[in-house]
Amino acid sequence: MKPLTLVVGLVILSVSAGLAGALTPSEQALFEAANAGSLADVKRLVAQGTAVDVTDPDNRTPMMFAAFNGHRRVVSFLLIEGTRVDHKDANGRTALMYASSGPFAETVELLLDAGAEVNVQGMLEGFTALMTAAAEGQLEVVKLLLDRGADPTLEDVDGDTALSFARQGRHAEVVALLEKRSAENDSETE
Repeated sequence: MKPLTLVVGLVILSVSAGLAGALTPSEQALFEAANAGSLADVKRLVAQGTAVDVTDPDNRTPMMFAAFNGHRRVVSFLLIEGTRVDHKDANGRTALMYASSGPFAETVELLLDAGAEVNVQGMLEGFTALMTAAAEGQLEVVKLLLDRGADPTLEDVDGDTALSFARQGRHAEVVALLEKRSAENDSETE
């Protein structure tokens, strides 16, 4: 099993360097404002005509940057303005996957309430939002995803599940929760 500790984080942290030259100045500014959680700047840029669904060279949207950092108010605004909740980046990741990597249960809930598909799997490795949250030890996010229908039995391309990632990360509370939910699911199907 390979560690899931997210490549997502490394990619997002280089927002300024990675986007230079690929976007217009206002698009670049929207990504930076979303990444920083500056709702006032996001609103101003959108009011000036910057598209909310603009994508960077990796097909990521400003909402993905906001979700990764748990900027719930920015995510909410971008959703209201028409950002597609299940837009996929070049690796098949959604904003829900990005938000699930941190302690951002409110942002995850907002995305789910907006219709985010809870069991989407990324294209490269087959990771889900639940796998991401479990790998990062995000207990509240794991609970929320499970309560909203996340399938703990889904496997990535290597056959690993959310439970595998929680065990690898030594996240005892997440392991216990996933084992409990798996046992409950097993007893319901018998």
